[in-house]
Amino acid sequence: MPYSITVYYICTIKKRSVKLKLVFILFISLLSPSIFGQESPLFVQDTVNISIPEAEQRFVSKNLRLLISQYDAKIAQATYLQAKLWYNPNIYYGTTLYNQADKKFFDNNYPGGLEDNTIQLQQLLTIGGRHSANAKLLKVGVTQAQYQLADLLRSLKYQMYTDLSDLYSNQASVKMYQNEEVKIKHMVDITQQLFSKGNAAGEEVIRLQAQYQDVIAQEITSEQSINNDEEDLRILLGYSGKTYVVAKLTIPQSVQLPAYQVLVDSAKKNRPDLLLAMAGVEYNQKNLTLQHASSIPDLTLGVSNIGAGSVIPNYWGISASMDLPIFSRNQWSVASAKFGTSQAQLNDSLVSLTVESQVTTSYVNLYKLNNRLSEINAQYEQTLDEMMNNAFTNYEKRYISLLDFLSETTTYIDGKANLLNLRMQYFNAIHNLNYTTGIDIIK
Repeated sequence: MPYSITVYYICTIKKRSVKLKLVFILFISLLSPSIFGQESPLFVQDTVNISIPEAEQRFVSKNLRLLISQYDAKIAQATYLQAKLWYNPNIYYGTTLYNQADKKFFDNNYPGGLEDNTIQLQQLLTIGGRHSANAKLLKVGVTQAQYQLADLLRSLKYQMYTDLSDLYSNQASVKMYQNEEVKIKHMVDITQQLFSKGNAAGEEVIRLQAQYQDVIAQEITSEQSINNDEEDLRILLGYSGKTYVVAKLTIPQSVQLPAYQVLVDSAKKNRPDLLLAMAGVEYNQKNLTLQHASSIPDLTLGVSNIGAGSVIPNYWGISASMDLPIFSRNQWSVASAKFGTSQAQLNDSLVSLTVESQVTTSYVNLYKLNNRLSEINAQYEQTLDEMMNNAFTNYEKRYISLLDFLSETTTYIDGKANLLNLRMQYFNAIHNLNYTTGIDIIK
């Protein structure tokens, strides 16, 4: 909280001695302007009020992690397109370095009008299908990169929702605590005046001050949580460090839950992490095909022309070459690919089981919270406010004891906090169900 410090130097002259008195007057105010002038704050934040639709729109265009990961998909696509291209032909040229007959360097002219030039053209052919198999493997890699991007989007959006709900909850709590502070501080002042006149016990002042400090302590805890949420949201939404985000949320009173099997089917169809696991099986199957194809040696075909440097002048020839698969037939790479395929299949089963279990948990949580929230009387929150207002009025007029006043204050704070916590749990449960099913199945 901002405060101002005003220092006055007061000089008094007594006879020949000058006595310098330094008087520090400390004014601590909860308001930014001091009573002696406008305070110059050291740090000013720009306040941004943001709703869920606004946050979603900004998140897609400003989240740096998401923007960085988009390049992974583009890199995978470029790698696949490069792999589709055929190997370039190889051309070789050779000529005379030193002509012994003419005693000249780089003189390739010989008797009979012949020139010493050697030209060879070669082309690599993957007769086992290695080239096409590699391209198909990398095409699956493009799909995997797209699923990874979608899963990152899903995870970061869910983090944004939970951070916004936590921020909203803490900001609402701070507002409630600040309202209570003003009221309790007023009661402390009144009780101190009564105590000074002998009309109130000293322990009443102490207990009211203790209640006041307890509310302040809870407010500080909420403010610390707000700072953490602000940090996360600034990074998620691409705001500068001097931005203060105020969450604007609308909590639905109740929702219509889809059938459980509909949720499971939706998750199996839309969850990017499950689709990624399935693509992992396909990737390893394609890799096994590639390793089998790589066990067949590549064939290199060539055509060559040799001028005067050959036994037969102006010689034309054709060549073919390939490695002999005597020692290595790529057998262990094939074995490794088989193991990878089996591993990917097990991982696919594990992810599928995990997804179904997560859907079950999120469905049950939302179902129970939906019922709990619907059981609360619509006038409950208003009744709490009325109770607290009456408690202040009645204690000020001494209609109730201090013990009753403190009890009603605690009941009010706990009741408001619990109601707010239940609503935030409900809000988070809705988005957790959307997160586990892979789509916004509940708006």
